[in-house]
Amino acid sequence: MPIFRYEALTHSGGTVNNTLEAESKAELISRLRQMGYWPTNIVEETEDAAPTDIRRWLQIGRRRVKPADVEFFTYQLATLVNAHVPLPRALEVTLGQIESPALHRIVSQVKYDVEHGATFHDALTQHPKAFSNLYINMVRAGESGGVLGLVLERLAEFAERQRLLKNDVVSALFYPIILLTLSVTAVTVLMILVIPKFTAMFNDLGVALPLPTQILISITAAFQTYWWAGLLIVIIGVAGLRQYLQHETGQVWFDKLKLKLPLIGPIISTFAIVRFTRTMATLLENGVRMLPALQVVKDTIGNKVYSNVVAAAEVEVEQGSTLSRELGRSKDFPEFVTHMVAVGEESGEPVHMLSKLSEYYDLEIKKSLERLTSSIGPLVILLMGIIIGFIAVAMILPIFEANQLLSN
Repeated sequence: MPIFRYEALTHSGGTVNNTLEAESKAELISRLRQMGYWPTNIVEETEDAAPTDIRRWLQIGRRRVKPADVEFFTYQLATLVNAHVPLPRALEVTLGQIESPALHRIVSQVKYDVEHGATFHDALTQHPKAFSNLYINMVRAGESGGVLGLVLERLAEFAERQRLLKNDVVSALFYPIILLTLSVTAVTVLMILVIPKFTAMFNDLGVALPLPTQILISITAAFQTYWWAGLLIVIIGVAGLRQYLQHETGQVWFDKLKLKLPLIGPIISTFAIVRFTRTMATLLENGVRMLPALQVVKDTIGNKVYSNVVAAAEVEVEQGSTLSRELGRSKDFPEFVTHMVAVGEESGEPVHMLSKLSEYYDLEIKKSLERLTSSIGPLVILLMGIIIGFIAVAMILPIFEANQLLSN
């Protein structure tokens, strides 16, 4: 995608000088108008030569901003703003603490834009890969309400809770994945190195092979002969799946499939509910109205099934319906969630109820992860025990029968 350097005027009459990726100049002008900028000069930047695959990969790595880096930056900025340090000076101080080159470049540009008349949220809007819609909308609400420092502090806390929750998921799945990988590796080594030697020995013995041994030898021979075909099928399948998942229908299908998976499906569902309730509570608590909050939330849930439910609810809420009523029409949200949201709407404390829901489902995820870890480990051990046991029996049976023939 081409990169354009532009100069534009802001609402306050200041000048913004920055770069932005866009398909064309027309698209760039449209995006700048949406951000409240009036472009005065646009120049397409050109590169000396097309980067090689390695250079392109390295460039992507340098441009990537980790969520943990944004979290640390937000904590520091919140501390400075709460200490009544002017925003441009606070951004300048945080620049000295940023280790990520990509984030350092972005914050430098944000600081430049703020110093030249742009609002903080308008400056952040130009960097959607680093700052999410949730982040930008909360900053906008904080600037409007004069509580930017408090909003930044809550944003950092929100990011920390999300990071810790992801870490819990990764930690819970780490042991089963390592165990499964080792088991598959052991079986592969047996089929490539060990079983062929036993097969040659059985051929020399000239005895009739038992059925389990015949099955194992046939599987091993097919694996050795047609491994490339299997690998090709996997590559084509993965490429086709990735292409399909780029479309809306593919994403919905895949997210539905994930929700139906045994053991893992309920965790994915609960994780989506936690994101919905926590994000809604955070946005509403910081002054974002219901409809803009729903617009942001539907893009941050991380599951198209739940995103579509929220998108449909947004349309009906705009027509005068209530959020609890629309969520209740969907079978994807538990009745407990819809009842609690309804209670919050009736009592005038939706933020409190949504916060309680996020805390409750946080605990549910941790319990589910414990159950998952305690269930998957034994299941993997049992499965691999059956497979390796079958291999051992198939290898020993011919030797045992040959010994019986020799003794007779």
